[in-house]
Amino acid sequence: MSRAKRYAHALASNYLFLGVSALYTLASVPLALQYLSKAQFGLWALTVQMAAYIWWIDLGMWSSVSRILIDHKDQRADGRYSAAIRSGLLVGAVQGSIALVIGLGLVWFLGDWLRVPAEQSSAFLWLMIGQVLIAAATFVTRIFFQILCACQRMDLTNYFQIAALVLSFGALWAGFWLGWGIFSMLLSTALTWVCNSAFCAAACFRLGVWPGAGEWGRASRALFRELFSFGADVFLIGAGMQLILSSQTILVSRQLGMEAAALWSVMTKAFSMVANMIIWRGIGNAMPALAEMQVRKEHERLWSRFRSLFLVFSVFAAVCGILFAACNGPFVRLWTHGRFSWPAVDNVLLAAWLVALTQQTCFSSLVISLKEIRGLKYIFLLEGAVFVGVALVVLRHAGMTGMLICSVLATFVFTWFAGAWRLVNLSRIGWKALLWDWQWPLLRVLLVMAPCGLLLAWVLRDMPDWVRLAVNAPVLAIIGAWAGTRLGLPPALVAEISGRLPPPLRRIVCLFAGVS
Repeated sequence: MSRAKRYAHALASNYLFLGVSALYTLASVPLALQYLSKAQFGLWALTVQMAAYIWWIDLGMWSSVSRILIDHKDQRADGRYSAAIRSGLLVGAVQGSIALVIGLGLVWFLGDWLRVPAEQSSAFLWLMIGQVLIAAATFVTRIFFQILCACQRMDLTNYFQIAALVLSFGALWAGFWLGWGIFSMLLSTALTWVCNSAFCAAACFRLGVWPGAGEWGRASRALFRELFSFGADVFLIGAGMQLILSSQTILVSRQLGMEAAALWSVMTKAFSMVANMIIWRGIGNAMPALAEMQVRKEHERLWSRFRSLFLVFSVFAAVCGILFAACNGPFVRLWTHGRFSWPAVDNVLLAAWLVALTQQTCFSSLVISLKEIRGLKYIFLLEGAVFVGVALVVLRHAGMTGMLICSVLATFVFTWFAGAWRLVNLSRIGWKALLWDWQWPLLRVLLVMAPCGLLLAWVLRDMPDWVRLAVNAPVLAIIGAWAGTRLGLPPALVAEISGRLPPPLRRIVCLFAGVS
């Protein structure tokens, strides 16, 4: 199977997974709110965000092992590939043990530091213990996922996650029905880990990508140095991203309370799914193929493919951002029966941040794949530190709107600019081409969609939420599809993409693009 087909399968299965994930969220949040109070739901959101910080112990090894496997997967006979797997397993086991010891040691003090109300302190403690145990176990079993990613079989991991979501929703429902309350959500998370780990392990053996007898090499000191050197760079970027993307719930809960944390969690659910669809899935799925091009010295193809990737996802982010800004408010009010709402400007700020994060991720992901990180890692940490420091002050005076303004400005000033600088230095792309030629498709789409979104907002301003959602979503989606294919992307790129789609989708793309 060619790289393009593998990526197409990965992307299609990825969006299928995201569709199922969206249905899971649409069903699980109202189900949880039926059994839990706002404060309890906010407590769960807080423990999820705190558990994410356990991954700082990873030290970048998740990405490092996958990337090193790409370097050696064409050399199975000499044992380097299996040695990288053995090293990854050993590192994962050690890190899982460290996560267990440190995590279980800290959970006793976190409640007081985060100002968790006394009546919720016991639930917080046991939820955090469960999150720590699941995270520690994930360190050990992640090697199977890393192997599939290195072999560009993310389509399988997506199908496995779909199956795990279905099973975990059943566990969530059963837990609530049995009266387990907030701990039902912990049960659901644990079952997701069990299913994903078992499915990925079975796939590695079935596909033959797990080393067989006679292919096992010994882990070497040089390989560990390579893993930890690259992993340290990735870790610093990951630590910065954790502060940039995952600190908001903690900051809001500490400064504004648990109900405000619940508001943030619910109002950003759709944003997280869209960002996951574009950034972590869409862009991330392409990185193993680009890394393989680098390893095999296919440099011209690499830069051509990266430019196409950047244009496609920049335009896609613009379309999704306008749709989000127009639909998130009425959608959440309908979804939660009016229990959650915030100013419309916050949705606009999140849409702008989506575009900034998409382009920033394109830059930084390529730099990581080429193993040319250098000083970029410190910029991520700097942005995260500046954001947290400023947001702590701003939240008290300007609320979540002020915090969102800080997020958008910080991303553009720090990591977007630094990533663009590294890209210009690594390639033959000049600043003029990057700032104009590569941005013009995005601007053309925004110049069409933004006025349409504003006009619809004015026309529908007095309409019920269900009418606003029913009109905004299809109208802006159609306008976005037309603007993206006709004005945003080069005709040659649209023709190439449509040629790889199934006939029904191909006809739809050709209709919007005006090509035969």
